[in-house]
Amino acid sequence: MTLTPGAPTVPHDLAVSAGQGRRARRAVDAFVWLLTPVHLVAVSLLVQAGTVSDALVFGNMATPLVSLLVAFYSATGWHVQVSAEGLLTARTLSGRRTVELAALTKVGRVEAAGETGGTDDRLILTDAHGVRVIVHKFKGGADTVDRTVRRALLERSIDAGVIVSARAAERLGLADEVARANRKMVPGRSVPGWVGGWLPIVATLVYVPVGFGLLIAGYLLAGSP
Repeated sequence: MTLTPGAPTVPHDLAVSAGQGRRARRAVDAFVWLLTPVHLVAVSLLVQAGTVSDALVFGNMATPLVSLLVAFYSATGWHVQVSAEGLLTARTLSGRRTVELAALTKVGRVEAAGETGGTDDRLILTDAHGVRVIVHKFKGGADTVDRTVRRALLERSIDAGVIVSARAAERLGLADEVARANRKMVPGRSVPGWVGGWLPIVATLVYVPVGFGLLIAGYLLAGSP
């Protein structure tokens, strides 16, 4: 693919390859899905055995939040660069991850309240190798990755079938292209724009009953009053 002018390129002495970070993603995904049930069962058994205090059951309420934070921050990349072969690579907390722009399978978008009161707006890129990375700007913060990702999507074959969410298409200026009848890009899940503004309230309304449900389940399994 043709690189975007001005995009930071990967140094020759930095070895990057397609699929880099796939094992890390699988390990993180396993941790995210297993943390809540494993913690629930393990703490309940330890309480039954009298090894730990039943106060640890309250930890069940926090495990879904921990899983979400791990899923997000382990894939969030910085020092984003592009190689001459069209490999977008970034550092993450789980190691370096590299996605092949010519083999993108999903493009999503995540928006959350930033630390300074603004919006933290990032793209979620997943390729055919199973690597996922969450990015926004290139190394040095000179430019976003939008033009590079947009060009990569437009250069795909007519039947590529890349899933692009409505919000990602809006950010990339590809709403019309995604809506076309061809299979180059297909619509992904559509989330109403108002959800971003009401996200804290919506998340609380969903999370509170789930958390209390896990708390009650923990006490029931532990046999505590």
